Amino acid sequence: MKTSNRLWALCIAAFMGMAVPASADGDVSKAVAAAMAAPDRPEEQVTRDAARNPGAVLTFSTIKPGDVVADLGAGGGYLTRLISGVVGKDGKVIAQNPPEWIEKFKSIAPALEGLKKARSNVQTLNAKFDAMGFAENSLDVVTMALIYHDVALSTADRAKMNQEIYAALKPGGVYLVTDHYAKEGSKDTMTDALHRIDADMVQDEVEAAGFVLEAQSDALRHPEDDRNKIVFDPNVRGKTDRFVYRFRKEK
Repeated sequence: MKTSNRLWALCIAAFMGMAVPASADGDVSKAVAAAMAAPDRPEEQVTRDAARNPGAVLTFSTIKPGDVVADLGAGGGYLTRLISGVVGKDGKVIAQNPPEWIEKFKSIAPALEGLKKARSNVQTLNAKFDAMGFAENSLDVVTMALIYHDVALSTADRAKMNQEIYAALKPGGVYLVTDHYAKEGSKDTMTDALHRIDADMVQDEVEAAGFVLEAQSDALRHPEDDRNKIVFDPNVRGKTDRFVYRFRKEK
């Protein structure tokens, strides 16, 4: 691979008043810990924390209070709600989904409407991945959690999408991409069958838009995953080997 992987270490962040242990990449930030402990988080979302390790991932993302963040492919808002807690009342999070997702997955719209009512700093955006329409230099961070492979399965122009994200980020802004590892060198040939994607291909595509790969995290590593099973297989679901890349727009 292009970037070396450190030894895997998985941290399940504690919440609801409990102490927060060190993550795979350092201590969980206070803002992230508070967001995870928010009493209005649905139990179904709290349960997902064990597999998603948001304490480590969000701390690694560098999202901080006051930031403006776009959460791409937000679905029903699992990550959006957490980001909302991190950025606080002086920040904003925009939950984007393509129109076809809203139409196909009927639970998304009501879930996000409920979240907007509960959190005044949440906005929604129904727009295609390659036509999101963000203003230039308007965002501090863009997150794309476990859905770059879904973009590859859509008709979206990924080069155009990444260029738009680059333009929308402020100088020094962060583009956080996480996804399920496919076999090295497989490009996107296994994406339809396994919902995985070649990490090197993702890196190449994002860097082609002008980004620099600043760092990667081991927070979602599962080296025991042989990367041959579809991510929904009960034997690997929630335990797939996943990459976490932090790209930076140069100042």
